[in-house]
Amino acid sequence: MTTELFSSCPVCGDAPLSANENIYECAHCGLTIKPKRKLFGRSPQKYTVTAIGDGYDIARRGIVGQTFTLPELALFSEQVYSDAELSEFAEGNLEHLTMPQSVLAQILLEQLRETCFLHVDDLRRAHGPALEPGGDRFPSGKIATAGLIWKDEGNLFLTNVRLVFPSNSFTFMRMGRKMVGMRAFENGVAIQMKGEDHATYFVGCRAHQAALIAAYIQGKVPALRPQTA
Repeated sequence: MTTELFSSCPVCGDAPLSANENIYECAHCGLTIKPKRKLFGRSPQKYTVTAIGDGYDIARRGIVGQTFTLPELALFSEQVYSDAELSEFAEGNLEHLTMPQSVLAQILLEQLRETCFLHVDDLRRAHGPALEPGGDRFPSGKIATAGLIWKDEGNLFLTNVRLVFPSNSFTFMRMGRKMVGMRAFENGVAIQMKGEDHATYFVGCRAHQAALIAAYIQGKVPALRPQTA
């Protein structure tokens, strides 16, 4: 018997996420998930991503082998993109970007009178080693947390103008000429602002989220894109 987990795939939106023998697969993008066995029947049902198709090499590093709840899987529509789409974002083309629909994002929009394009929950902000000028949007390695100076925790929002990190106080980082360095890691993103002897690290996301944040920043700050001959 075939059943549907989502009427349209949360990654590509082009086909149902349907199942035979308890394995759910999208016939278009190859997203494949299976239910994780519940222990004691108390925790919410979780699903393990087992595969995704060609053209999703960066996203694969963040989702395959990882477990997600249904609400987290639904957020794939806002956070999981093909390599080609990420390249478009890094060049400033946001045609295929799905903007966040969360209540928090809408509240921020009303407060700041800006448009919220990205929203990633549950990050930790820290000061750490300064970055070299330039940007690298491809996640590599993990942020070494031992030497970081932790500041606060919260949710990261990227608007059409800046990064916003509300916690006990608001942290704003404008995407412009003063943003001189950026690097994506498998568990976060680091930003270097002009005149600061440290970089600001946002830690706790997955590789596909870090890649998306970094690509968006490069789209807004062309100076952070790799220089071509």
